[in-house]
Amino acid sequence: MGFLTALLSFALTIGVLVTIHEYGHYWVAKQFDVKILRFSVGFGKVIKSFKRGETEFTLCAIPLGGFVKMLDEREASVDQSERHRAFNQKSVYQRFAIVAAGPIANFLLAILLYTLIFIMGVTGVRPVVGSTTPLGVFAQSGIEVGDELLSVNRSPTPSIADFSMQFVQAIDEQPLTIQTRSLQSNLTTHELHLSDDFLANPEQGINHYLGFEFDTPSIPAVIDQVSPNSAAHKAGLQTGDLIVQANASTINHWQDFVKIIQHKPIKPIELKVNRNDQLLVLILTPRLIGDTPKAGVSVRLPDQYLKDWQVLIQKNPIDALFAATDKVYQLTLLNLKMIKKMIVGEASIDQISGPVSIANYAGKSAEVGLTPFLSFLALISIGLGLLNLLPIPLLDGGHLFFYLIEMIKGSAVSDTVQQFFAKFGLFVILSLTLVALYNDLIRLL
Repeated sequence: MGFLTALLSFALTIGVLVTIHEYGHYWVAKQFDVKILRFSVGFGKVIKSFKRGETEFTLCAIPLGGFVKMLDEREASVDQSERHRAFNQKSVYQRFAIVAAGPIANFLLAILLYTLIFIMGVTGVRPVVGSTTPLGVFAQSGIEVGDELLSVNRSPTPSIADFSMQFVQAIDEQPLTIQTRSLQSNLTTHELHLSDDFLANPEQGINHYLGFEFDTPSIPAVIDQVSPNSAAHKAGLQTGDLIVQANASTINHWQDFVKIIQHKPIKPIELKVNRNDQLLVLILTPRLIGDTPKAGVSVRLPDQYLKDWQVLIQKNPIDALFAATDKVYQLTLLNLKMIKKMIVGEASIDQISGPVSIANYAGKSAEVGLTPFLSFLALISIGLGLLNLLPIPLLDGGHLFFYLIEMIKGSAVSDTVQQFFAKFGLFVILSLTLVALYNDLIRLL
C-alpha cells in the first residue's frame, strides 16, 4: 500500500505541477496570438490525446516534464498567412513574457495552496524546550528547560514548524533574538551568537545545532515503520516491536532510544525488544546519512497523544493570502541560499533529491493527510519554478537570459552561440540528474 500510495502521489504531484507550468506558457502565448500546436504533459509515447481547436493535447508515458509546442519558423516552414502567429516573430518582450509565465505559474500555484492551507488551518505543536545540552547555544544564551519559544527576531513562532522556518529565514541576521516564556510566565529575550553554518548541513536538525530537544509527551518506543534496506531492516526490527533496552540502558520512552542512536553512530547497539510477548536480542548498527546517524525507523504514535500540546493556526482569506505570499517569498530566498552554498562548495550536493525521493516524500505526506500533501505540493512547486528560472540553457531561465542580452544589445544572440550553450546546458542538466539519482540510490541502500 505504501508503494502504491507513493506512486499515485508522485504521479499526481508531477501531473499537477507540469500542467500548471505549461499552462502558464500556453495562456500567455494565447494572449499574444501565438498558434499552439501541441500541449503535452510528459514525454515519449502518447497514452491519451484529443484536439481542441488548433491545439492537440496529449498525455505521454514518461511523466517527468512536459512542453508547449508553438508555431515557429526555426523548426518548420510556416505558411505566409500564419507567419504573424509564429513565436519567433513576436517581440523579445512578448517572448520573454511567454517563457517566464511557466515558472511564475508555479509560484502562483504555491501561493494559492498555502492560502488554502492557512484558511483551513494548520495544526502544530507548541515549541517548548524539553532539554538542553550544557555547552549548546541555547544553554549558553540562558534558555532553560520548560521555556516556550515565542518568536525569532520578533516573528511569532506558535508552533515547532513556525520556529524552524523563522530560525532558518533569520539565520543570517546575527545575533538572533529569541523571546521565551518561562514556566512562571516570565517573558525574556535571549541573544544567540552562532558560529557554524547550519545550512552547510541542515540534515543535523535545528535542535541538534542549537543544543536542545523539544518537549513532547512521553511516547512508548514502539516501532511503526521500518524503511527498506535501512540499518533497522538489516538488524531485523519489525513493525510493532517494543524496544525495552539498548546497550544495557533501559528504554522508557522513544526519546531514550533516539539519544542512544545519536550518541552511538556507526557502532553496534545491542537491543532487547518485546515482540509478541517474547524478548529478542538484536544488533543494530546505525548509518550516517550526511553527518547524522539514522536507524531507519519511525515511532508509533498513540491516538490523541498531542491533544494538550497542539495549537491551531488559522487565518481569514485576506490574511491567509498575505501570509502565503510571504511564505513563498521566504522559501524562495531560502532555496536560493542553498543553491548558492552548493555552487561555492559551502553545502553538500547530497541534499539534491531525485524522483525516487520526491515519490517517497509525496507518498508519506499523502498518508498523513490533505494539509501535509498540499504543503509538499507547494514546496515542490516553488522548487520547480525556481529551477526553471536558473540561467541554464535548455531551461526557461536560459532562454530568458538570452532574451535579456537581446534587449540590451538590440539583436538576438547568434544561433552558433545558442547551440554551444545548449550543449553546455544539456551537460549541466544530465549531471544534476545523475547526482539526484545517485543520492536517491544511496538513501535507498
